[in-house]
Formats: sequence, C-alpha cells, structure tokens
Amino acid sequence: MFSRGNTRRRSFREFCPPGEGCAAGNAIACNYTMQDAEPERIAGQAMDSHNSIAGDVVLGKDVRLSKFINLYGCTIGDETKIGAFVEIQKNASVGKRCKISSHTFICEGVTVEDNVFIGHGVMFINDGHPRATNTDGSLQTEADWKVERTMIKTGASIGSGATILSRVTVGENAMVGAGSVVTRDVPAHAVVAGNPAKVLRYLGPQAEQAGVPAAIPFLDLVTPHLELEQELVSAFRQSLHTAGFVGGRPVEEFEKAFATFCNTAHAVAVSSGTDALRFALMACGIEAGDVVVTVPNTFIATTEAISQAGALPEFVDIDDQTCNLSVERLRDYLEKQCKRNAAGKLVSLRSGRPVTAVVPVHLYGQMADMDGIEQLATEYGLKVIEDACQAHGAEYFSARRSCWMKAGSMGHAAAFSFYPGKNLGACGEGGAATTNDAEAAARMRLLRDHGQIKKYYHDVEGYNGRLDAIQASFLHAKLPHLPGWNLKRRERAAEYRQLLLDNGAVTLLREPEWSRGVYHLYVVCVADRDGLMEHLKNEGIGTGIHYPIPLHRQKAYAALNYAEGDFPVTERMARQIVSLPMFPQLTSIQQARVAEQIGAFTASRPGKGEV
Repeated sequence: MFSRGNTRRRSFREFCPPGEGCAAGNAIACNYTMQDAEPERIAGQAMDSHNSIAGDVVLGKDVRLSKFINLYGCTIGDETKIGAFVEIQKNASVGKRCKISSHTFICEGVTVEDNVFIGHGVMFINDGHPRATNTDGSLQTEADWKVERTMIKTGASIGSGATILSRVTVGENAMVGAGSVVTRDVPAHAVVAGNPAKVLRYLGPQAEQAGVPAAIPFLDLVTPHLELEQELVSAFRQSLHTAGFVGGRPVEEFEKAFATFCNTAHAVAVSSGTDALRFALMACGIEAGDVVVTVPNTFIATTEAISQAGALPEFVDIDDQTCNLSVERLRDYLEKQCKRNAAGKLVSLRSGRPVTAVVPVHLYGQMADMDGIEQLATEYGLKVIEDACQAHGAEYFSARRSCWMKAGSMGHAAAFSFYPGKNLGACGEGGAATTNDAEAAARMRLLRDHGQIKKYYHDVEGYNGRLDAIQASFLHAKLPHLPGWNLKRRERAAEYRQLLLDNGAVTLLREPEWSRGVYHLYVVCVADRDGLMEHLKNEGIGTGIHYPIPLHRQKAYAALNYAEGDFPVTERMARQIVSLPMFPQLTSIQQARVAEQIGAFTASRPGKGEV
C-alpha cells in the first residue's frame, strides 16, 4: 500500500508488487476499492481495474487520482490532482500541486512544472509532421520519429480544449485561452487566445514585478463592473423578483435622477443614443424635408438620427483647436450658403430646403461653444438640439447666463448615449433625451412607446424605443459614481498634458477657459498617426481613432455630393488624430509609459501635427 507522508518518491511497482492485486503480475491493472460518492483517490488507497497505471510510474506524496486514467512511464509530483480519462505517457513529467482536468492527453516529451492548471480536453502534440507509414509503406515505429519536447512553466494555466503543438514553451504564469491552438512560445505572464494563439495582454502586478511591462488597454470596462458587482447583481435580482423588465418604477426613478444630474426638468429614457437624438429632433418639430446642420467629424449616429427624422444633414467644419463645431464656420454657412425665401424662411442654397435646426456635437466629452451657437440660432430661427452622447456631466460657462451649465441643459433638447464604453454606460444598449420643455418630453415618451398614451391607445404612430428596466437599474446604480469617475478623467487628462506638453511632435487639443470637459476620449494629433499606433500596439498599448473617415466622405453619404477638400480641418484631423488610453482607473505609471513610448517614436520622426 502507499505510504502517505513518506517524502521518498517511489515507483508504482514498489507499492503494488506482482501478485498483490495486479493483473498478470505486471502492475498495469491494479485493483482499488472505489467509492461512488468519492471518485477521486489519494495515492496509496486501493484502486479498481478501471485504471491502468504502469509499474514504472513515479508518484509523489498525496497525489489524487480519479477513475479511468492511463499512466505509464511518467512522473507525477506531490499533491497533484489527475482527473478522469487522463492519459500521461512515458517520459512526461508533471510537477507539484498541479491540476490536470479530465480528458486531457499529455504525450511523451511534455514537461509540466509546478502549480500548473490544465483544463478539460487539452491535447499536447510531440511530432510536428506525424505519419503512419514510412516511404517504403511500412508502419512507423518509435525508431522512425523523434520526440519534440514541450515545456509548461510554473504557474501557467491552459484553458479547456486547447491544443499545444510541439517545440513550444508556455511561460511562467501565462494563460492560454480555452480552445486556443498554441503554435509558438507564449511569453511569461502573457494572456493568449485564438487559432493561432496571439498575445492579448500581459498580467499586471505579477508582470511588472518580473520586469514584463503590463499591457495598457485603451479602455478598461472590467474593473468598474467588478467594483460595483454587488450593486449591479442586486439591481438585476430585483428585476427577477418583480418580473419588471419593461418600463415601470426602475425607469421612472432613473429618469428623475438623470434629469437632476443634468439640471433639466425632464429626462426620457430610450433604447439608444441614436433614438434619443432622433426622438429629440422629432419632438422639437423637425419635419421631413428640413435641413439640420451638424459637423462631419462625428459618429454616423448623429446623421442617422437626422435622416431617420426625415431631415437632410448638411455640414459645417470644425474648430481647429477643439474639434467641435466652429461658430465662425457656422456663421459663414448661414450667411453665405443660405438665404431667406419669400416667406422669410431660411433656405439652403445647396439643397433648396428649409434650414430649421443645428446639432452641435460635444465631441470627446467637451462642450461646443454654446453661447455663440445659441446666438446664431436665435438670429436665424433655428432649434438647437445637443448631441451630448460623449459628454455626460460636461460643463460650459455661459456668459449669457453668467453661470456654469451642464451638457444637455442648454438646447431645446439633448441626446445621451449609454453605450457600455461611455462615461455612464449601461451593461448593454441605452440612451436618454433631456429637455426643459414639458411638451417635447411628452412627445418623446409617445414616440418611444409606439405612440401610446396608455396600453393599446395610440395617438400617433411611434417606435419601439424603450429602455428596459434592467438597464435602467444598472444605470441608476452607476449614476452616483459618475462625478467621481469624471473627476478622475479630468485628472488623467491634466497628467497627459503635463507629460506631452514638451513633445514638439504632438499637438494637444485645447480646453477653453469656458469648458470643463469630462474626457470621454483623450485625443492628440501627430503627423505619422498610423506609425505611432503600430508602435504603441507593439508595446502593448491600446489606441483608437475617432474618426478615420469624415462623414462627408463616407459611401453612405455619397448622394450628398460633397467633395474632398470641402471641410479641410475635419479632413486633416481625420489623418492625424489618435485617442490614447483613458478611463478612471488609469494610473499615472501607465500614463508615464504611454508618454515614454510616444516620445520614443516621435524622437526619430520630426513633424508636428498641424492643429
């Protein structure tokens, strides 16, 4: 029998000599007493004929063996657990405190060091070019091929269903995603996945301690949700217990809280930021055939909402210091590209349609120059509908009002998106429209819910644009944290400015004195944008482009007949802008590394962004 606690490693034959429970006296089929309630066995206990363990197997102390395993010529370290239907071949070695899950095959030539986790159904390969027969047609034997070795280093984890090809080393504390095919070495502390497996990121603190720089994501959505896990689970549980999934109290409570946050009288929760803008336009009286003026440097949802409200988007260029709508270029458009018709309506010379509204986009989390826009809107009889989808909590000092104003509180109405990556993001899709106009709010509530004033009573034809109760609950749970998250974003933005200010190859966007941005994105300009992004990618630093193709050059708007060069500032920005990592949990150490790598790239590439 096994001797528990004996530190000397012994072969299986020592424990089970011929004639003592071994079939045919060869120690291959060993009879243990198995108990259905406890399929795992500790080495040294009796085992039945379902297991095949050769006499040359070397087991450490306190090894746990499940049923239906096949072990021969291998070494298993102390306190390791072997799952059911596992085969480990000769000249393979498994270290101490490992877990080898069921249906895994570890072939000859594989070395698994200590503290390694191997999931279910993992396959190891030890021959890069296996063949059944030789060139003469004879069946191959061991003498006809050479074992190609594989190494799994200490602390590594390999997900279920992975395949590890030969001549591969999986580094210390690395993680291989389930179903991956590993064809080359995996660096220490790396997380890899795919077929073939590629590095996704590096594990943080352990990687830093080992001198391996941890990857810096463009956006971290995991950490804030883990921090709020209990609150979010509680909100979800409440919906399960009440079966309140559509509308009702959770939506109403969030609407009140968000209206208060935005300093508006009303907030109408809807299914997306696109619906929020579309319903806001319609509720403010924008009709089929109207022209709505906006910028070409924005996400297509801005113009989709305009088109879906029946209007036509026409563009004006952006300010070259903020990337927001230029008041001067808006004035030029209204003065030079529009005229009054006989009825006194403002008409676009380009399309011949009435110009009825302007949509300033508060891009990257900074508000447009609203005083100037509102003054022109008043002069020309335009409605102002804010696209605040990236600006939750942003502020603007209005000289006209002599006070700071929140995004969403200045125009006739405003739209917000709660896409997961926004400063206030749902765990899915969502949006809201804000307004101080009770009639507009009522109209938007009709539009979002099939035009119903009550169930099955339809005053108008509407849409299915409701925010579900679960997302409303999630957003309500997150909302109290938003001011703190925004403050951290502003602090991170200030840190970037200090780090990058002296780099002559990088141009920073301006935050005017009348603006308190919330930095949904932190955007800079460089001459060789694509080269910088590739360099940062190779250094494990995530980036983005917002946006690479201006809307007037998109295929979707070819019928508008804009040409290259119509909006030169937007076009130049589209070639040079790059968004750097930005999220509340970003650390100053991470930012210093981002700035260091930008400096390393730009040092040998002179050329300043042209903002």
